[in-house]
Parts: sequence; C-alpha cells; structure tokens
Amino acid sequence: MAEINLVQGDVVRSMTGTIVNCDHQKMLVFVNELSGQVGLVTINSRPYPKKGMETQLKICASDFAFLEHDSFVDCSALFVKSVADFKMLMQNGQVSLIGNLDSDTMDKVVLAAADSRHLNVFQKKFFDSAL
Repeated sequence: MAEINLVQGDVVRSMTGTIVNCDHQKMLVFVNELSGQVGLVTINSRPYPKKGMETQLKICASDFAFLEHDSFVDCSALFVKSVADFKMLMQNGQVSLIGNLDSDTMDKVVLAAADSRHLNVFQKKFFDSAL
C-alpha cells in the first residue's frame, strides 16, 4: 500500500461529507486497496443492531488512544473511494491518520465482515489480508 502509505487497520478521521455522507466527522478503518479503490469501514458511537450485532465490533477507549469513548466498528458496510480521490483527500488534509487497530482487533473485523449478510462477494474481497 505504498501509494497512500496506509496498512490494513490504520484509522483515519475524515471531514464532514468527504467519505461518508453525514453531518459530522467520521473515524474509519482502512481495510485494503483493491482494483484501484480504497475500502474503509466506519467507527460509530453506538451499534446498529438492525444490521446484526455480529457485524458491530465493540472497541474500548482504554485500548485505543484515538477513542474518546467505547465505540463500534461497523463491519456491515464498506465505503469505497478511488485511490486517486483518497490520496487527494489525504494530501489536502480532509482525511488524516489518527491511529490504528492492533492485529488481534483487525482479525475480528475481518471475521465480522466475512459473516456480514450486507456485504457482497466483491466487497468481502477487501477484507482478504493476503492481498
């Protein structure tokens, strides 16, 4: 992943509306780059039970310095940007690296995504750490 200098599990903060269409900044976990696209999942303040709790991985603020409170990695939705667009967002400061998930936690993210009924086969390929 030399082109954008991120590795699986890196956590970025995106400015309002840059990656996720919402009214506030979002934290996202970099999953992988595939076919010229970057795949990310969100970190949310609360889980979304309707998407299946098996896809809502709790992470604790005591384990990750970038968290202000316990949060949830939503493994039921993958947000995709082209590598070129993502690189531009990083270069102009709209997306910035703020931390990373350890390998044990990232393994749990990958397993939760594999079980998600909301991701299609192509989206699940982003979670393949062998890429």
